[in-house]
Amino acid sequence: MQMHSLSFDVSHTLAGSLVLISFMMLYQDRLYSLLNVFALHALVLALSVAWQAYIQNAPHLYITAAIALVFKAMVIPFALHRIVRQLGIHRDIEAAVGVGHAGRDGTGRPLHGADAAGHRRGRPAGA
Repeated sequence: MQMHSLSFDVSHTLAGSLVLISFMMLYQDRLYSLLNVFALHALVLALSVAWQAYIQNAPHLYITAAIALVFKAMVIPFALHRIVRQLGIHRDIEAAVGVGHAGRDGTGRPLHGADAAGHRRGRPAGA
């Protein structure tokens, strides 16, 4: 019974870490730091998949974890770092929209879309 609880705890910790790192990516304003957090996300994803392969006794998932580790955590970030360095944009800051606005817009648009869909069917908003 103790190992069963530990496996759930580790799974939930890895899943929570993925969500946290996803939010960390939203707050990065420099390309290098964004690519580093992207690689960290891929590493935690590979660990999560490998953990599921272990606890579910599913060896095919080890292949998925290895692909995520090699390509998403190493090859892609390395190649993107190289491209950013060659283009000379490693010090550029993306100053488009703040995270607060993007989060508000990201949650508001689906709600507005559902509201508009109700009007098209002849129902008033909120009904």
